[in-house]
Amino acid sequence: MIRLRQLLTRVKTSAMIGDNRGQVLAWTVILLPVLLALVGLVFDGGLMWAQYRRARWAADGAAVAAASEINPTLYAESGQVKLDPAKAIGTVVYYGQGNNPNLHIGAIYLHPADNTVRVQGWIEVRPVFLSLFGIGTLRLNVTGQERPAWGIEQRGQ
Repeated sequence: MIRLRQLLTRVKTSAMIGDNRGQVLAWTVILLPVLLALVGLVFDGGLMWAQYRRARWAADGAAVAAASEINPTLYAESGQVKLDPAKAIGTVVYYGQGNNPNLHIGAIYLHPADNTVRVQGWIEVRPVFLSLFGIGTLRLNVTGQERPAWGIEQRGQ
């Protein structure tokens, strides 16, 4: 009786172990590509975000530099702050390319009504991981905007 019970316990234990064999391999085969895809997407996303941020800073810097190009004669005579369009456009190109050589400036908008400068451009980013799946160069659009402000506008400044 004792021997039969021991034999049945061994058969039951080996049957349980036999049912679980290969599960780790199956889970590895299923989850490893998913894990690699997630790591690749995070890597490419971080790379694209860093390059977008760098281009955005260049566009913002170019807009700030262009907004500082005011008409000095008009400011000295009447105190009005108005952009000098000829200087502002040259400044946008100089500072935009100087801060990020990969930035392609597509458009420069000088709005005389609200006295603002808007710089629109783009950069091309080649992803590392996504290029393995046939995705080529991606275009990221950036915009920078600023308005000139000189002197004291309110009491208490």
